[in-house]
Amino acid sequence: MSRNVSQVTFFRVKSSVKPEDPSSEEGEALLRIFRTTQQQSGHDSSSWGRTSEDENTIVWVVDWTEARSSMNIRLLDPFLAPDNPQPPSSLHVTFSPPLSSTEILTRNPVTELCTLAFPSDLEARAVRQINGDLINFRTTLVEQLPQAAGPRSWSMGHVDRPSKLPHARSPSGQAFAHLLAVGWDSIEAHFKAKETEKFVESIAPLREKMLAPIPGLEMKHVSFQKI
Repeated sequence: MSRNVSQVTFFRVKSSVKPEDPSSEEGEALLRIFRTTQQQSGHDSSSWGRTSEDENTIVWVVDWTEARSSMNIRLLDPFLAPDNPQPPSSLHVTFSPPLSSTEILTRNPVTELCTLAFPSDLEARAVRQINGDLINFRTTLVEQLPQAAGPRSWSMGHVDRPSKLPHARSPSGQAFAHLLAVGWDSIEAHFKAKETEKFVESIAPLREKMLAPIPGLEMKHVSFQKI
């Protein structure tokens, strides 16, 4: 049985685009694109939200039952801010557990989206170690922090498409990435958890190998709503 693949798209819109405002014509037009995508073959569920770091940056997540399904991000062109420093980024990720089965994006008060980039030319042994360090990082935060201080949920996965992303600081000029979708009671709860000794110790092995954030894919906090 195939697993769902999530398409996570980050894009920055004009300030006049307000999907949450029924009186916004541009917002309603964007919602129509969201809803039309629901009719596409392989669509399972979808949600969207603005980032707290920049209210004009929207994250649109579509869960597909077919691995090769995809929505056309060129449909977003009319809504994009003209001064965008980065074009839209669209990542296909096989999350574990799948976002659609846990509905973490719409159940959590806020979801942290963290893209971790690593040099694409690492040896297989180093890649396996990263996978182990990611599992340990998750286990530490989910199981060892007090329940009130830890995350509400945790899904993560390898970015399948594109399998390599351009990165100026990678020796090869490219990087592979993992995307973490972590639910928190609040942004403040996340920042407090980052100050704990267990967080600092468990993320240290990953930071030793991590590259700087990819422009446009820096850590973001989003409150999602179902489409």
